[in-house]
Amino acid sequence: MEKQRLLYQQSRLHDRGAAEMVLQMISACKGETGVMVSSTLKLGISILNGGNSDVQQRMLDYLKDKKDVGFFLSLQALMQTCSVLDLNAFERQNKAEGLGMVSEEGSTKNEKELCREYIEALNHVQSLICYVCTSVSTSNNLLTAVHLTATGESISDFYWYYSGKDIIDEPGKRNFSKAMTVAKQVFNSLTEYIQGPCTGNQQSLAHSRLWDAVVGFLHVFAHMMMKLAQDSSQIGLLKELLDLQKDMVVMLLSLLEGNVVNGTIARQMVDMLVESSSNVEMILKFFDMFLKLKDIVASDAFRDYVTDPRGLISKKDFSKAMDSQKQYTPSEIQFLLSCSEADENEMINFEEFADRFQEPAKDIGFNIAVLLTNLSEHVPHDTRLQNFLEQAESVLNYFRPFLGRIEIMGASKRIERIYFEISEANRNQWEMPQVRESKRQFIFDVVNEGGESEKMELFVNFCEDTIFEMNIASQISEQEEEVIEDEDEENEEESGGGGNVEGEGEEGNGEEAPPESSSAFADFIKSVVNFISLFTFRNLRRRYRKVRKMTIKEIIVGLVMFLYTVLFGILHFIYSVCRGFFMLIWNTLFGGGLVEGAKKMTLTEILTSMPDPTQDEVHGDLPPEPGARKVQESGGAGEGEEGAGGGEEEAEEGEEDDGGRSGFGPHGGLGDMGETEPEEPPTPEGSPLLKRKLLTEEGEGEAVEEEKVEEEAAPEPEKADIENGEKAEKEAEPEPEGKQEEELEEKKAKAKAKKGKKEEEGGFELWNELEIQRIKFMNYLSRNFYNLRFLALFVSFALNFILLFYKVSDSLPGEEEEEFEGSAMFEGSGVFEGSGMFEGSGVFEGSGVFEGSAEEEEEEEGFVYYFLEESTGYMEPAMTFFSILHTIISFLCIIGYNCLKVPLVIFKREKELARKLEFDGLYVTEQPEDDDIKGQWDRLVLNTPSFPNNYWDKFVKRKVLEKYGDIYGRERIAELLGMDLASLDVSAMTHEKKPQPDPSMFTWLTSIDIKYQIWKFGVVFTDNTFLYLVWYSVMSLLGHYNNFFFACHLLDIAMGVKTLRTILSSVTHNGKQLLMTVGLLAVVVYLYTVLAFNFFRKFYNMSEDEDEPDMKCDDMMTCYLFHMYVGVRAGGGIGDEIEDPAGDEYELYRVVFDITFFFFVIVILLAIIQGLIIDAFGELRDQQEQVREDMETKCFICGIGSDYFDSTPHGFETHTMEEHNLANYMFFLMYLINKDETEHTGQESYVWKMYQERCWDFFPAGDCFRKQYEDQLG
Repeated sequence: MEKQRLLYQQSRLHDRGAAEMVLQMISACKGETGVMVSSTLKLGISILNGGNSDVQQRMLDYLKDKKDVGFFLSLQALMQTCSVLDLNAFERQNKAEGLGMVSEEGSTKNEKELCREYIEALNHVQSLICYVCTSVSTSNNLLTAVHLTATGESISDFYWYYSGKDIIDEPGKRNFSKAMTVAKQVFNSLTEYIQGPCTGNQQSLAHSRLWDAVVGFLHVFAHMMMKLAQDSSQIGLLKELLDLQKDMVVMLLSLLEGNVVNGTIARQMVDMLVESSSNVEMILKFFDMFLKLKDIVASDAFRDYVTDPRGLISKKDFSKAMDSQKQYTPSEIQFLLSCSEADENEMINFEEFADRFQEPAKDIGFNIAVLLTNLSEHVPHDTRLQNFLEQAESVLNYFRPFLGRIEIMGASKRIERIYFEISEANRNQWEMPQVRESKRQFIFDVVNEGGESEKMELFVNFCEDTIFEMNIASQISEQEEEVIEDEDEENEEESGGGGNVEGEGEEGNGEEAPPESSSAFADFIKSVVNFISLFTFRNLRRRYRKVRKMTIKEIIVGLVMFLYTVLFGILHFIYSVCRGFFMLIWNTLFGGGLVEGAKKMTLTEILTSMPDPTQDEVHGDLPPEPGARKVQESGGAGEGEEGAGGGEEEAEEGEEDDGGRSGFGPHGGLGDMGETEPEEPPTPEGSPLLKRKLLTEEGEGEAVEEEKVEEEAAPEPEKADIENGEKAEKEAEPEPEGKQEEELEEKKAKAKAKKGKKEEEGGFELWNELEIQRIKFMNYLSRNFYNLRFLALFVSFALNFILLFYKVSDSLPGEEEEEFEGSAMFEGSGVFEGSGMFEGSGVFEGSGVFEGSAEEEEEEEGFVYYFLEESTGYMEPAMTFFSILHTIISFLCIIGYNCLKVPLVIFKREKELARKLEFDGLYVTEQPEDDDIKGQWDRLVLNTPSFPNNYWDKFVKRKVLEKYGDIYGRERIAELLGMDLASLDVSAMTHEKKPQPDPSMFTWLTSIDIKYQIWKFGVVFTDNTFLYLVWYSVMSLLGHYNNFFFACHLLDIAMGVKTLRTILSSVTHNGKQLLMTVGLLAVVVYLYTVLAFNFFRKFYNMSEDEDEPDMKCDDMMTCYLFHMYVGVRAGGGIGDEIEDPAGDEYELYRVVFDITFFFFVIVILLAIIQGLIIDAFGELRDQQEQVREDMETKCFICGIGSDYFDSTPHGFETHTMEEHNLANYMFFLMYLINKDETEHTGQESYVWKMYQERCWDFFPAGDCFRKQYEDQLG
């Protein structure tokens, strides 16, 4: 949305002629600097930022129409007037500062800063204006190269100035940083000039002084890297230097875009590398050292030298460890030691040291590897380059797994190679089981279908689906979660002690220490809790992860330590239990706490604390009268500001104290006889000294308790005032009482609000923790979905193995009839089990209470029971356990599939609908057919605000509106898509912060997009795999009613084995033809049934007893079923099953009837059915063989056979694995989707544009790089 807002603001300025004004202002300045020119350059950068193609086209049209040469002359003059670094001026300034002459310092710095800003702005504007980038041999390119050379020479001069010094001082750092910033912008501008690729600009730069500048920068890079790396205070400047080096390598790679084999630029670049071979060798050695360091310090051989558990190693041991690896020379080891940062004990944190240079070395080292690989393929037979490749062999081998390479048909209709980076995480996700299954399914479905264009369309769809699936895999991956959890757990372990101390401090500040007996008992409870905490899931998981990272030696040592710890822990536990009980008894009986308390108790306190029953109403112990509330409140409010002056924190701490303290107020007792309180002089706060003394002894309690104490003590000051004549003085201060009362109310409200806020935060933390655990559980099920399927199949085999021991009986074996009729039958005591009435009994299980109908029951005169015959007694509990486990696993499989594959199903459907909507105009220019249920169902989701949810192009509705709105009406399209035209106005958008949504349940329910969820459920419930898993779970549930339902789950083996799945597919492959043939068979058999029913009924007597005939054709239904069941199964037809017609008057007709039935039904129709199945199986098998053969003998991308590549050893294998690898094309598409469009190179922009237009001409169909340059490549 920010990009849309930026484009809107740029278009507003563009419509008002800002682009032309920028060009005119630069042209009118005539090369003279000024504030107006600086502001104009900033405006030009602003309207061109983000790659606004409309503004660029407007500037291009203006420059072409007006032929404004003054614009370019002004650019040249502005660049010539500015310089960045001047060593002589720098030295003069340092001398002037040393002599105290600093009058010109400010003007010099301002002038240099202004020049730097001008150069950055000029190069930025030039790189953004497309005319400069597309013009051929413009002098601006040459001038930029000259300025780059001058900048490099200046940086080199400063390097020599500081080469003799140990470190670079602050002024030098500032100047170096400014120069590097300008050089970075110049490199970026040159990269923009030549990307595209723009052949003219490439050639003009190649024939300029660019190579001299690059040689100078290589010299500076090689020596400054070695110098800066040896001082930790120079790391910031080193990183800036490495960033500059990365931009220079990217510029060199841009020079090779679209280049040909043995081209001029490639040869010149090789010459440049040979000229500065010593510097290039130093750079390669630098990166090689730090790239290997990460893996070396993580090896077991290196860690054998590490004795400090904090991960520190001495310099001497570090040198020995490095020398034992045989990977570094002694000079390289000394250089690494000089780069390391040791503490006061000469100890090195080797992990931090390895990580310090790892990322910069990987970023730049990868680009250098790409550059050398590119040169080796464009200049194949140059022996000088081979020497560089041998020196860089270690770096190239390091980056080979992450270097992706594809070939495209470029805009110039030549095959070009593109190099890009593949992350290790993407490589791992490509090998996930669900991705491998999708890849296998795609290959066998697509390889032999359609032409090249259609095949590439299906391949791109597969890539998009796989990218989405890999994103899901990255979300549910365990590695990142483990890293985060390990860090959290380590932080918890490190901060555990501090937390305890802090907690004790808070306890000591806010509460009194508990009694000694409570401390002893708490120590005992703490020991038990600590012992139990060793077996918590979190602790076990943390220990398991540590064990998994340990070596064999560490595991053996750890096992010994574990046994020792367990033994010591048991002894310590026994000791703690005994000590806890002993301390509990000792401190209770002989602790001395009661004696010390009795010693401190005085007679006055005892007498004061005794209640006086005659003074209850006076002192407020009885419930007050209805009118007495105001008197007590006024008295309590006027009793002192000290109680009301406590802070909010003190009130909260007071809430945690013993609630019984409020009873320690001045009760009326025997002490009133002496009337000691009225004799005390009143204090300025209005409370007697005894009251203040009691408050001081209590501490600063909570405000509510203080109010209660004051209310109870209110009558006493009033009594004292009456006796001493001081009531008038008390009534003269009404305002402080009201203020104190308001303060008390405010404090009470704040305390309640803070307490409620804490409870609310605690509730949110609880729900957040539950949500985190739910997500982790879902991710775990997703990662182990295929393992759960295999486990369910294993449990199914175990259940069916137990089913083999079931027998059937009509009586209860081994039991008397009385016992059967008693508790075993009706109480379910465990003797037998029937499915239904006797379920859960544990021994017998029947498929029903009775077998057959009521008549059969009377005939059989008894029950039929299925029982499990066993002698061990373990099978029945195992049957119950496995059945419950199988049901749980089946439901977990549904949950795992819902997290793993259902998002992909929704993504595919949304993508298909979005593509048809955008490119085919479905639902806009044409409507789906009435019998197209899928199209009609998708209409439901068009106007929902949630669509598209999973598909990454969230602006597809806006694209459809822009494409078809002018023709079919924007209002109509907006109504179809459920869009609000007012919300599309970017000018109406504000940056005001939206109010937080109401977290109530009603708001959550109303925010659900009901129509989208209904559409989603419809899509999910039409997915075959999801329906299969639902059927699987239903069968598992029915297995609890009758265990023989578990036999159905053995069919899952056919779904898991590829060969068996092919056999099942052979039945469904020609499913429509098979069903129609079976229907024809049923019709033919019905026709024969009609003939038999009318003419041959007497031959259908199946009874052997003549007295009781069994006629099978006396009614039409029985006759038809007899023909279908018996006649079709008989090898010779129906004639083999009915009576012989010999000697009968219908003998001739019977012969014709039998022979035609045998010929049409048995010979023809059944053979057709069998042939369809066999042919389908053979066709699928041939298709798989053809796919396998095509993948082994023909390239999927270009379609060239292996015969062409086999002229060189392993030629076809190299071609399909490196040049035209399917995975690399998918990774490249993923790379483009995740990369910012403004960062695309020229080749990447070309492919991205073709991809958005759904044009697949960039695939090299029928051609490849090796074939195009076979003469040069030899």
